[in-house]
Amino acid sequence: MTDPTAAAPQPGGRPPDQPDSAAWHEAGAHRRADRTFAGATRASAIAVVLLMVLIVVFLISQAVHAISVNTVNWLTSFAWAPDATPSQWGIALVAWGTLVTSLFALVMGVPVAIGTALFITRYAPRRLTHVLGYIVDLLAAVPSVVYGLWGLLFLVPHMTGVSQVVSSVLGWIPIFAYSGAPNPQSCFAAGIVLAIMILPIVAAISREVFLQTPQEHIEAAQALGATRWETVRLAVLPYGRSGVISAVVLGFGRALGETIAVALVLATIPTFFTRFLDPGGNTIAANIATQFKDALSVGRGALIASGLVLFVMTLIVNYLARWIVRRSALAGSQVKVEPTAATMSAISTRTAEPDAEAIARGERGEPSEHPEVRDARARVHGVEFADVERARARLAATGHGAEGIGRISLGRRLRAADAALWVTLAFVIALLPLASILIMVVVRGSKVFGIAFLTHSLFGVYPLVPGGGAYYAILGTLEQVALASVLAVPLGVLTAIYLVEYSRGGVLRTAVNFVVDVLTGLPSVVSGLFILSLWILTLRIEPTGSGFAGSLALAILMIPIVVRSTEEMLKLVPKSLHEAAYALGVPKWRTLVKVVVPTALPGIVTGVMLAVARVFGETAPVLLVVGFTNSVNDNPFAGPQGSLPVFVYTQVTSAYPAAIDRAWAGALTLILLIMILNLLARLFAWWKKPGR
Repeated sequence: MTDPTAAAPQPGGRPPDQPDSAAWHEAGAHRRADRTFAGATRASAIAVVLLMVLIVVFLISQAVHAISVNTVNWLTSFAWAPDATPSQWGIALVAWGTLVTSLFALVMGVPVAIGTALFITRYAPRRLTHVLGYIVDLLAAVPSVVYGLWGLLFLVPHMTGVSQVVSSVLGWIPIFAYSGAPNPQSCFAAGIVLAIMILPIVAAISREVFLQTPQEHIEAAQALGATRWETVRLAVLPYGRSGVISAVVLGFGRALGETIAVALVLATIPTFFTRFLDPGGNTIAANIATQFKDALSVGRGALIASGLVLFVMTLIVNYLARWIVRRSALAGSQVKVEPTAATMSAISTRTAEPDAEAIARGERGEPSEHPEVRDARARVHGVEFADVERARARLAATGHGAEGIGRISLGRRLRAADAALWVTLAFVIALLPLASILIMVVVRGSKVFGIAFLTHSLFGVYPLVPGGGAYYAILGTLEQVALASVLAVPLGVLTAIYLVEYSRGGVLRTAVNFVVDVLTGLPSVVSGLFILSLWILTLRIEPTGSGFAGSLALAILMIPIVVRSTEEMLKLVPKSLHEAAYALGVPKWRTLVKVVVPTALPGIVTGVMLAVARVFGETAPVLLVVGFTNSVNDNPFAGPQGSLPVFVYTQVTSAYPAAIDRAWAGALTLILLIMILNLLARLFAWWKKPGR
């Protein structure tokens, strides 16, 4: 018997439960669109991996000839005459200078950075934490060429007195002997500049690590009667040890790859040196920047080979930092402390004096604390100690224990006051270079800065003559950064979408993460060498340089920042939004484009703007591939083009007073543009903030 309510077959014989032709084709179109979009994200991820392969291949290919004609060992020789006959060169001399200046930077910069991070997170008023952190982070926004300008014209003239003081204290050590040379452009001076440059990196990472210390660990230390400094020692520093070590290693990698600041501050003398307060020294990156313009074929190959070694050094350093982080995360995931109600009660207890029951237990010769409470108080670092006595012994070393809760001796008070003084002093020291740089840039730059400076070029203006402006350089920088953004942002965003939405482990995901980590720590001069090797020396496109070549080099530096910032923002999008769209029958590609990406857009735009600000002040890669010109060239695809960081560099190296005034004005313009970009990023994030 048939159901009278059943629908009759549709015309053409199609069963009633089958979709009509339009719906069938629409579903097929959605499937094709999904496959196309997924293929685009996978292709972007593969392109990022291929970029890394190309960098290595082309650097090696350009260095092979110079290595083959070299008559000495290129890794251990201290000679540097690659274009001589016979060719003799080695990277030992510049590698030695690179290590010395970087180690000076660590010794001077790391204690100040850690003290600054502790001051902001544990000593400063809580309402000022974000403001003070932002002030210190401003050091990271200062371009390296401005550091070099400040170091050459302000720091070096004061280094005579500083070197004399250091020599009077440490002169019995041969490396700190000082000959008395005036205004020494020494490794020590370069180390000070590098210490200032790595300070915001180490301080920012350490600050974030210290803020992650669980509150119950801090309360446990306070419940034991610990002072603020003892709380830092017992809870904050042990918890953040691996993160701080990672920050130090990353800062070391940053110091290894710095180019322009060191090139301006050091008096590059191609001889081996062991007296670090006297003029002289050289580094790999600075040697590339100063020698490449005048180098011949073998000389260029030798410089590229040294850049390859620098790349390997920074790769090892950055991999070490990430290995430390992964090892710490793995160790942390293996330790799970499940506090009981009594434990949490004990942790949150802040007893000023022992109660009557505790006193009675003491009179009976029993422990003054209940064992479970004592165990809870011993969990200061988030990991239960092997035995409670070990924790008590550790606390006893600071002059107190369970029996001394509420009694803070004079010695402990003095140590706490000393620690507060030292971390406050570290914060003040961190602010001094920022204040000095900003004051000098504003005061010296305002002498020339104005409408005429912003609207004129240097065409026909000699270095010793006042006048002219940076219009051509500003225009060139804006065009180069815009082209770099067009190249890097789509590639970076699609790669991040692949990592979050499409990858399910496997070789490609591992390779992309590894390459992005490597590119994050890539020295900017290496990206310039790669574009030089590929675009100019191999393909011979615009052999005199072009703005587009500079854009390619800057895009390489932007990609890892865009990938990581976009990836983190996409991970924050609630899964419920995906599921709601899928429940409505929306295909995945449309869900990502119309729902997920718009939700994460404020964070993505902020990351893009920070990447733009990062490359806006880059000098080394642009110096290698853009070329030199003093006139306006608004076509980045044809011939040399101006650049604002290169403008500052060329003006300060000419050493004429009028040119130096223009350099300060260029530095002021550069800082203003970077601050505007950072402000726009923050305003956009605030504007798009949910619930504003």
